[in-house]
Amino acid sequence: MLEPDRLLTDYPELLALAVLLFGVFVTRWSAKRAPATRLLVRLPTFLLFTYFLFRSHAVPYLAATATRDAFERIVSDGFRAIWWFWGASIGANAIRNFSWRSMHHTGQKFFIDLCVAGIYLFAFFGLITFVLNFPTQTILVTSSAVAVVLGFALQSSLGDVFYGIVLNLGKPYREGDWIVLDNGVEGRVLEMNWRATHMLTIAQDLVIVPNSIVAKSKLINSSFPSSIHGTSIQILLDSGTFPSAARRILSEVLHGCHLVLLMPGPLIVIKSLSQEALAVDITFFTAEIGQSYEAQNQVFDKLFRALGASATGFGTRTTAFQAAPVQSTVPDVNCEVERLIAFTPAFSRLTAPDRTAIAALMVREEFDAHKTVQDSGVNSDAMYVVGSGVLSLTSTAQGQSREIARLGIADHFGAGGLLNGDDSMIKVITLTPAVVYRLEKKDLMRLINDRPGFATILNQELAARKVLARNLMEPHAGAETAEDPLATWFSGIFHRPDI
Repeated sequence: MLEPDRLLTDYPELLALAVLLFGVFVTRWSAKRAPATRLLVRLPTFLLFTYFLFRSHAVPYLAATATRDAFERIVSDGFRAIWWFWGASIGANAIRNFSWRSMHHTGQKFFIDLCVAGIYLFAFFGLITFVLNFPTQTILVTSSAVAVVLGFALQSSLGDVFYGIVLNLGKPYREGDWIVLDNGVEGRVLEMNWRATHMLTIAQDLVIVPNSIVAKSKLINSSFPSSIHGTSIQILLDSGTFPSAARRILSEVLHGCHLVLLMPGPLIVIKSLSQEALAVDITFFTAEIGQSYEAQNQVFDKLFRALGASATGFGTRTTAFQAAPVQSTVPDVNCEVERLIAFTPAFSRLTAPDRTAIAALMVREEFDAHKTVQDSGVNSDAMYVVGSGVLSLTSTAQGQSREIARLGIADHFGAGGLLNGDDSMIKVITLTPAVVYRLEKKDLMRLINDRPGFATILNQELAARKVLARNLMEPHAGAETAEDPLATWFSGIFHRPDI
């Protein structure tokens, strides 16, 4: 019976084989375990395998010595070949394990893939140099000739690969960014691989653009360095409109849209003034490009009502078109308050005599900027219609105040508390000097009792507002997980800083 010391001295190859078989078992056992667990059980096994190879004088990174026993040479070369690729596998897994937390960054995935490819390429050259004893120079010359042939055959595909590497080193965009190419293609980046960039368009279609086309295109990244996106539109107003009045109306309209940011503020520029029209360019900003479409719809809706309430008409580009008869759907009213009521959604379907009667009951109230019009926790005793200015609706939850909407010309508030009798959970304050018109509770309730159809319309509008407010007040808590410092450092390589 062989003693352990004798076995270690005379037959280290058998111990290396036993460790190899144990390593295969450990690898299969840890396949479904945590990445760190796999690394911790595989690395000691590999080091023990390396130790027995050194004891058997089969150093993997040295040329093999001549031996008379062919079987011993085959076993030795086999162990050394296994050592190279076993080590490469552990190194590749270590890189992926340290970087798995931030694999959603495209540049990091490319960097990790390049590192893994470099590790296996290094193992391959180590195998052919120290195990197979092939001359490296000959292999490099032969591989260069093969690479030239393959390069001509796969010129387009290889071009996409190299342009993909260039894009990831430069990092003009990353996953989640909204980009626009000069050929009109735009969308949100879903994935970027070695060959192409995958984008999701506004129509929810998947567009796959080769990296070579992206690299050669003029590209606009709407999500970097800031996700804030600007939208520009042009409005043609009646040529008789005072430019200062136009700027005031448009400013109140833009500030009255909840999706439009106050910082940076909207830009209003008078572009031209002619006999046909007063041309005004408007630029407003939203928190992200996905909100720009809904914000633009809100701007046009509020703009139509504000211009109607202020008796400001639209202009045209040509006098010929202006002379053409156009049937208008705008109510023909002269009284300022009645005109305001006509463009308030809750009252717009009433008849002209009804609107005239309501206008006579309205009481005008003026407020300076940053004044409270209606406090939270109280029952509303009237319905209010905004005549001018911008008002903010805020709600307080868990000690934090949050804006849920803004009101502008022809918007109304206060009717919900009158109908259900509950205390208001919303605080209404003025952002600018404002004028509101007050309709007392008894007058509103008489209107509702006399016209059930009006009550239905008002209830539907208030129900839609309640759903919107509830959705806006829902907290969006993001789960945060603690990261290992070493993993964080490693995954931060080539990571573009957020601004």
